[in-house]
Amino acid sequence: MSEGGPWVRLARQVLRRRGAVAAFSALLLIVLASAAAPLYAAWVGVDPFASDVAGTTIRDGREVDLMQPNDNPLHLGLTPIGPDWRLGPYAMGADPQGRDVAARVLYGGRNSLLISAASALLCLAVATGLGLAAGYFGGWVDAVLSRLLDILWAVPVYLLAISLSIVTIGHALHLGIVTIASDNLLIPVAIIALVYIPYAARPLRARALALARAEFVLAARALGASHWRILTREILPNLLDTLMVLAPLLMALCLLAESSLSFLSLGVQAPAASWGTIIQDGEGLIYTRPMVAILPGLAIVATVLALNVLGDALRDVLDPKGGRR
Repeated sequence: MSEGGPWVRLARQVLRRRGAVAAFSALLLIVLASAAAPLYAAWVGVDPFASDVAGTTIRDGREVDLMQPNDNPLHLGLTPIGPDWRLGPYAMGADPQGRDVAARVLYGGRNSLLISAASALLCLAVATGLGLAAGYFGGWVDAVLSRLLDILWAVPVYLLAISLSIVTIGHALHLGIVTIASDNLLIPVAIIALVYIPYAARPLRARALALARAEFVLAARALGASHWRILTREILPNLLDTLMVLAPLLMALCLLAESSLSFLSLGVQAPAASWGTIIQDGEGLIYTRPMVAILPGLAIVATVLALNVLGDALRDVLDPKGGRR
């Protein structure tokens, strides 16, 4: 009996590793939970984007305020209600605006995962084009593209991302007849993808450079195949293994970058949520209501860890000689 196509065999090899199975299961759970954010918000009856500092909820059969007096001797100021660990409204407590933390974390996961996945795909698409051109054509094309990548490489990632974000957040982005609002998610997607292009283009260029000298490529040239045909039919398919290894690792980096920018108010803009913005909301409550910051932080750690484990598993399966021994 046939064992299936190459993708089926690859999936079987990866899933033979317990760590990869656990990582994939955790990642799938996080994605599904984030996708179900509207269902959760409707079920518990909360609006995760509207301020509700004067609101109330039901705890142990009685109505309690979402904002409670502080425990200091003078009882000055207010602290949001803490978690009660029961399924229902405000199970993980409220944030400083009286919003449901659990619902905000689920909605934040939608934006964080969407931005990081889109940034990684856009980065890989551009990096693949640059790497193919530099590695295949060589000469002045390789020299020019490599120097441009070196310039981007020389600038610290977060410094470049913060600088670009400050410029675009203050003003809408005008691209000819198209205007992108400062709160549009396309802006952090484009910025994060741009800053990581050198990190993906360099290994792709090295791989394309080696493939350009392979016998099957030289044979295709001798038969008169066009550059486009060689690039798309001979070299690009042989880059898929490198792209598959880079994709989850790059998405993890993009998720960290997005969370950092949002924490600095330079990524996702209020009242929209991402894991970074929720950590910022909980910064002032770290000693009284730490769950506001801890919950999105744990989500980031779990997602990044799962993506890295999957990337390592793919690397070991696709390149056993280059993997860990």
